[in-house]
Amino acid sequence: MSSPFASRLGTNYCPQDEELAQINGLLIEPCLRLKRLEDDIAIMQKAIDKLKEERDAVSAFVEAHKALASPLRRLPLDLIQEIFMACLPTNRNCVMSAIEAPVLLGRICSSWRNISLSTPRLWSRLHVVEPTRPYNVTSGIYETKVAQRLEVASTWLQRSGMCPLSISLESNLDHGITPPLSPQPSFTPSPDLFLNALISFSPRWQNIRLSIPAVALQKLAHLTENDVPLLQYLKIVQRPEHPGSNNTQSDVTLSLSSILRGPNLSRFSLMGGNNNPSNLPLRWNQLTALSLMGPAWGAEFAQTCMVIWDILSRCPKLQACKLLVHGPPEGDHVGSIIECTSLHALDLVPGVYNPDGVVAALAASTHLERVSIDSNTFSKPFLMDFLRGLPPTVRRLQITEPVHVWQPSLVEPTLDNEVLAVLNTSPDSPAHCLGLEEFVIHYCRKVSDEALLRFIISRVPTLRLVEVKFDRERQVDILPKLQSFVEAGGNTFFTYITLTPPQFSPWLGLPDIPPPSGIPPPPAFY
Repeated sequence: MSSPFASRLGTNYCPQDEELAQINGLLIEPCLRLKRLEDDIAIMQKAIDKLKEERDAVSAFVEAHKALASPLRRLPLDLIQEIFMACLPTNRNCVMSAIEAPVLLGRICSSWRNISLSTPRLWSRLHVVEPTRPYNVTSGIYETKVAQRLEVASTWLQRSGMCPLSISLESNLDHGITPPLSPQPSFTPSPDLFLNALISFSPRWQNIRLSIPAVALQKLAHLTENDVPLLQYLKIVQRPEHPGSNNTQSDVTLSLSSILRGPNLSRFSLMGGNNNPSNLPLRWNQLTALSLMGPAWGAEFAQTCMVIWDILSRCPKLQACKLLVHGPPEGDHVGSIIECTSLHALDLVPGVYNPDGVVAALAASTHLERVSIDSNTFSKPFLMDFLRGLPPTVRRLQITEPVHVWQPSLVEPTLDNEVLAVLNTSPDSPAHCLGLEEFVIHYCRKVSDEALLRFIISRVPTLRLVEVKFDRERQVDILPKLQSFVEAGGNTFFTYITLTPPQFSPWLGLPDIPPPSGIPPPPAFY
């Protein structure tokens, strides 16, 4: 539409009186036309709304019948049960929570609830946490929570039918402890209250982890090896006794004297407490995994090298072990170490080791696949000899560097570029640890980015995973040069410490301080 005021439209021009009359006359016909268009649109919109309403009704009809014919409704019961089993966590026992399986599965519909309740395997794994009394909650509420959790644990395990059980128990943290200036609680559960509830299911115990005080462990003394015929794995985490307790840490050996003789017990772990490991009444000759981690200092019974060697000599089937060593080698067997030819995993914690004995043991370990070491366990020459001695069966190597929490400079790392170069492969140098697929370093400080790049490139294509947590900032971006490694199927995970730059903002100290560029603002608290 043409207009004599086209050049004035969109400007700040103020029309004269005679121009206003001309504008009003000019708009008569367009305003009538606009009204007709709006009426037509309203009629068409009403027709569209009616069509949408009809469409929604037909769609609901179709979708309801499609849902009725859904293939999921026709799945066999055993297949649905297997799907439900795949929903369970794989790295731990199930928890008493409605936000994850198996409880969540019963909250979808009545059919799924019936299936979940009639599948005993879904309820054969359970993590039980004994409630800790909050200081600001009355005893009545706390007592109700304890009773409720005991009832749920019992109901849960009863649903498991006759399935072997995997149970982990985390005991109350404050048994026998009353906060200062707090009144004595009217209800104090017994330290063995939850353990006592679980003991009734002991004939079906298979994998058991108990984190409880020693006084509660005494409850296990009533069990015999015939009461735990299915027990394969037992882990005891002994909690420190509260002040004033008359229980001694050595009671643990007596408490476990019968249960440790279980006919199928092949994996055992004991953490905490002053216990003499040599006196544990285990069936040593059938153990495949063993972990004895007492206190690092102040132990009444020291796990010296001679004690460890004596224990290992009793375990011909051992495949994985983790043992805390107190003190240097002793006696006439300083240069010896027990050869565990069936060992699959080796975890060396800080201690004093004979280099020749360790290297000889590595050469004899023809099934060794996973090695984890603390680098401060070794001197630099010893660490280099250790890496050279790794058998070709090793698939995963993890090195943890020492970290001093307050002054990192006080701990001098053993792992550096020269040590890492021992594992480089080239036509001109002998290859070590040829089967290495996964390489992990924690708190790396002295290995440069270029040295790490040379190591990775030399290991293409056998190396599959490199994970390094640097205790420093990035020196060089080596990721673009790792294209061949990535194309060969390798994965890298590098984590660098990023130091926060100094802040000189004029808003410093104000609640609405703008964040540095690229950093999201912190949440506001009012």
